Amino acid sequence: MTLIKEIEFVILKNTSSVSLTGNYCYLNCKHCGRHYLNNMARVKDMKNLVNKGFTSFLISGGLLTDGKVPITIFADTLYTLKTKYNLKYNVHTGYVDEKDIHVLKKIADTVSFDLVGEQQTVREVYGKFDYDKMWTSFELLVKNDFVVKPHITIGLNKGEFSHEQKAIEKLKKFGDRIDEIIFLVFIPTVGTEFHSYQPPKVTEVVSFLSKVRKDFQHKKLTLGCMHPKGKYREDLQTNLLGIVNKIVQPIGKVIEKAERENYRISYSYECCAFPSDCRLVQ
Repeated sequence: MTLIKEIEFVILKNTSSVSLTGNYCYLNCKHCGRHYLNNMARVKDMKNLVNKGFTSFLISGGLLTDGKVPITIFADTLYTLKTKYNLKYNVHTGYVDEKDIHVLKKIADTVSFDLVGEQQTVREVYGKFDYDKMWTSFELLVKNDFVVKPHITIGLNKGEFSHEQKAIEKLKKFGDRIDEIIFLVFIPTVGTEFHSYQPPKVTEVVSFLSKVRKDFQHKKLTLGCMHPKGKYREDLQTNLLGIVNKIVQPIGKVIEKAERENYRISYSYECCAFPSDCRLVQ
């Protein structure tokens, strides 16, 4: 495989995450346990965050009993803030129906959508979540010409490979309508049901993404912000240079390696799901 000798480093300093449900999620999934909702801002905080220099937001939250993030309930407020301050929104949706499309068209610059490639993994991790409705929601977004960024979590089920290749196979049928795939890696998180499991081995993640690179030679592959920290992160990012197009929250040693090996480097400062507004430095 020919290495890609260019890399975009995404340093998240202009995008903040907002939960529309506070720390509530009906699903309470085994890998998350509502933990990550606690670190998100609330809608009431957005004006203050804009005043601090944030120019874009990940609009997310837990799912309600209908399997949706309550975008519609907050749509008017989000639209008012968006137009007043010229903001960009990356929206997590949960399930999507035809009636949601008009609302999303008003506010979403891009849509991030988590995908799981098999029913068994959905049952074991998400519990009360409909595998088929997940995929039909994704297809509906693509059909309606949203900029949709599929997210695949590697090792989602207890740090083991299970659904990943099947998700890739299902994405192939979307062809050029998907321009980027964002990959996350399972993080053992204290307080969740899966906290005692280990993330997948770095070598296995790199091998998997190398195969994906061969299948999707003309698409962007991105290592998203959610991947384990410490030595794991250093090893993973280092070994994915030349395979992925973008790395979010790069560590210093990886930047130095890219510079040393004469990669064509660019930087961006908002959520990786947004179309890149890069500053080329080399």
